[in-house]
Amino acid sequence: MGGTGGPHLLRVAIVLAVSAVLASVPASAADRPAASYVTGRGALGDDWRDEGPLDARRLPRSDLVGLWQSVLWADGYLPRASVTCRYDARTREATRVWQSNHGLVADGVAGAQTFGFAGSRLMYRQPWTVYAGERYTLPLRRTSTGVYEVYDEGRLLPLRADTATLHVCRDAH
Repeated sequence: MGGTGGPHLLRVAIVLAVSAVLASVPASAADRPAASYVTGRGALGDDWRDEGPLDARRLPRSDLVGLWQSVLWADGYLPRASVTCRYDARTREATRVWQSNHGLVADGVAGAQTFGFAGSRLMYRQPWTVYAGERYTLPLRRTSTGVYEVYDEGRLLPLRADTATLHVCRDAH
């Protein structure tokens, strides 16, 4: 290879290699969202398939656990007082029974299949997105950015998938 073609191609190859490495590096903390939220896009029925898995070892306490417990309450599997945002033995057993009654693998872990089945009961009732439970309706709101919110102490708060922030979560001991 004579002339400048060799060095030029080498520079292009280096730029491409560096670009590929940089593209695989996670974004800095400033570029990432500060929190992990329960979100959805498009059809409501697919919104919750990527939530979980929830159990006492993987995510013992969060708003997401509170949401799952609220689903169990809305379907009649937990009393309202058991919505504590803690994935305890009572939640695991209620989840296992709920799964069995809905033809799912009854392992007591709220994973993609379980959340996906529950998500099929999401519907719009303007201005809310609701979970249409077997006994109760659970009002939620999906924002224009896809973040799920609940009414908590007089205001709408986003549901966090990574920590417990809701009033009911703070009051649980």
